Amino acid sequence: AGRYLSLRLRLTDRPGALAALLDVLSVVDANVLDVSHVRTDPRLGLAEAEVELHLETKGPEHCVEVRTALREAGYSVRA
Repeated sequence: AGRYLSLRLRLTDRPGALAALLDVLSVVDANVLDVSHVRTDPRLGLAEAEVELHLETKGPEHCVEVRTALREAGYSVRA
């Protein structure tokens, strides 16, 4: 039904960065099923973290809304 959405993005590795990301998702009513927060990958910069999210949405239109909200908040969505 197109309700599940997996995303990968980078954010700054500083206190509150993950919370700010999750706040964006809460505003658009996306249900977070799983979060993987990686800080030690050699491909990351010193002040970067990579986050992989598995979300439950209301359907395909809501997936577009979630991606749009993340981009408007300044996140570069990779997957």
